[in-house]
Amino acid sequence: MNDFQRCVGINLTASKLQFVEIEKESDQFQVVNLGQTFISPPIVYNVQDETIIQQQLQTSFDELKIRNPISTNVASFTLPPELFITIQLPYEVNLNQKEIREEFNWEISQLFPFISVEELAIKFYELDGSFLPGKNNALVVALNKSFLVLIKNFCLKNNLTPKLVDNASITANSFINNYLESDKKSLTINIFNSNNSITLFINIYSKPAYVKVFPKQDDYINKLIGEISRDNFREVVNNSFKSAILSGEELDGELLAEIGRGTELVFEKFNPFEVIKFKPELRKDEITSDQFSSFISATGIASRFS
Repeated sequence: MNDFQRCVGINLTASKLQFVEIEKESDQFQVVNLGQTFISPPIVYNVQDETIIQQQLQTSFDELKIRNPISTNVASFTLPPELFITIQLPYEVNLNQKEIREEFNWEISQLFPFISVEELAIKFYELDGSFLPGKNNALVVALNKSFLVLIKNFCLKNNLTPKLVDNASITANSFINNYLESDKKSLTINIFNSNNSITLFINIYSKPAYVKVFPKQDDYINKLIGEISRDNFREVVNNSFKSAILSGEELDGELLAEIGRGTELVFEKFNPFEVIKFKPELRKDEITSDQFSSFISATGIASRFS
């Protein structure tokens, strides 16, 4: 039986709508379509009325459909990291999944008392236990359910079947880790740049061990550099460091250089299309090679077929 599937990954940022359409045949993946359009004025997701956001997204998507028609109705989405609560929390190993979730819900209610836990969709991921104190730590990620309703309504209007919704930075980091897994590199540092925040991932054996989000305010670059330069970080990096990767939006050379100077590490851009290749006949004139790294989230979410 021929295993043939297609999925489009749509990455929503404040100022862009990007998509990557991937075809899977048996175990082979190919990019069959991609594109992007700018959203103007930029969306302020947590402030603007949902109706206005829907209109802005629809206008951008209509423009894309004219230039780059999508051939599948199965769609997965990534949203900006700043829309999510992203924290690391310890948990008791003897608790079951339901009890762990209840514990995390309580922790979030204490840390963010102005947010109703009932309004949040919450996921958690086990972290590698060799970096943070204690052996049982989790990355807890929460998104207001109103954004899931936003995606659902967008899909209904455009005859799309929603499959997945995830954090753009976590999707990018998972994609990179899957790519590096065959090499089993000891430790990688991934930095994801977005419009309003920058996210640091420390991965050990292709699994997240430490994650921290830095809002773009109050000298955030120096705070990021200071975090990586801490003594306990340096000890781990010196013993097992393998690579430093920068991905996401607006990856200009000065950002790479500034972080590199401060950390004494050489950061490289990650090109997702070196992992999943373009179909030979694909026309990609609109997208230049220096923009490829910004498509990592759309590529990562589109490639999740299972």
